[in-house]
Amino acid sequence: MARIPEYQHENEAGKLRARFFLSDRLPIDVQSLLIDQGILTVYTPMSENFSGMCLKYDESTNFILINSNMVMGRQNFTVAHELYHLFVQDPKYAKVHACDISNPNSPIERRANSFASYFLLPTAGVVDIMHRLDCTKKSINPAHIITMCGYFGVSYQAMLIRLNKILKLPKDRFNELWSIQPVTYAEQCGLKRDVFLVPNRDNIIVGDYASKAQALYDSGKISKGHFIELMSDIKFEENGKDKDSFGLRCRD
Repeated sequence: MARIPEYQHENEAGKLRARFFLSDRLPIDVQSLLIDQGILTVYTPMSENFSGMCLKYDESTNFILINSNMVMGRQNFTVAHELYHLFVQDPKYAKVHACDISNPNSPIERRANSFASYFLLPTAGVVDIMHRLDCTKKSINPAHIITMCGYFGVSYQAMLIRLNKILKLPKDRFNELWSIQPVTYAEQCGLKRDVFLVPNRDNIIVGDYASKAQALYDSGKISKGHFIELMSDIKFEENGKDKDSFGLRCRD
């Protein structure tokens, strides 16, 4: 698979943001985006080597599965990564795609990661907040990075990598910043650290599960037996919002 220039990943991310009517300067509310785009997403505990997967039945029926054992920033990044597989990657390769953390050197996974970085951290938005924080190549410090992590909803590592592409930091300074433990640093400085923690999302379903299952059955993509199994295996408990659109929690 041919190597794609970095600027193309940024262009692809910008095009999908535009398609979803998202500003190129503001952070993305990931769960609101999933609802707005009708992407059924399930957060469930999985092994540490598995970050997520996606499934595309047709242009209007998309599913994402996210490992709820990951920290919030990683979960958000995985959603953006899966959006690449669903909406940007060549469709003939993207019917079902599982993302294995143990295989980071796969060309398609590298593309999806680069796309996710630009999608969540658009240049204009990152530069704006850098100016607001007076964050420059000379002045950058862990507090700057941690503040931006909370603003954009990404991990410390993802934020630093993105900033390095803009600032082109000296290697020793990059390594020094990379060695920081963001949770400890945030605690010591009184900064928000939610994005570095694992949120309580076990078995949360974002989207209209019942209608998606019904649509698959009506279109002949799943059998009656499979439809009954889908509807009976998962019992729903309302989680603060209209249960036809958001925040359903699976119960055993």
